[in-house]
Amino acid sequence: MMSITLKPIGIIYTPFKTKSGMPIQASGALGIKGHIVLNEEFIPGLADLDGFSHIILIYYFHKS
Repeated sequence: MMSITLKPIGIIYTPFKTKSGMPIQASGALGIKGHIVLNEEFIPGLADLDGFSHIILIYYFHKS
């Protein structure tokens, strides 16, 4: 079987501080805002995102 290694490029922050307070489905978090802090070396990769309405984030729930 093939293995996949992930290297974090940043951190996603949300207002949720505990697992018990998090919504189970995304619809339970409508209107909730968070933010992403990218590692400095990846910031130049954001240069041409102005023309897009969305980006896709691949994330790992490290405390699930």
